[in-house]
Amino acid sequence: MAEYRAKPGMEDRHGEMTGAISINMILCMLPITVWGVFIGPWLLGHGTWTVLIIALAMAIVMPVACLPLSRWIWAHISDFMDRDDI
Repeated sequence: MAEYRAKPGMEDRHGEMTGAISINMILCMLPITVWGVFIGPWLLGHGTWTVLIIALAMAIVMPVACLPLSRWIWAHISDFMDRDDI
């Protein structure tokens, strides 16, 4: 079973922390960009501060909220790459 090996706040030589952070940014940046460029201006109008404030709030909340999912995804990718049969 895939397991996230790095302890919170510690970086190891296998890259579990940096891999999970990369997956986390991939998961978070697409919804934030879509909101800030397309959905927010369409719903609230161009030039409103509300679009920017919501995008900034998403940029703070989403990485924390997606951390368990990104660790799970990276653990499975890492486990797949560690197989001996490829």
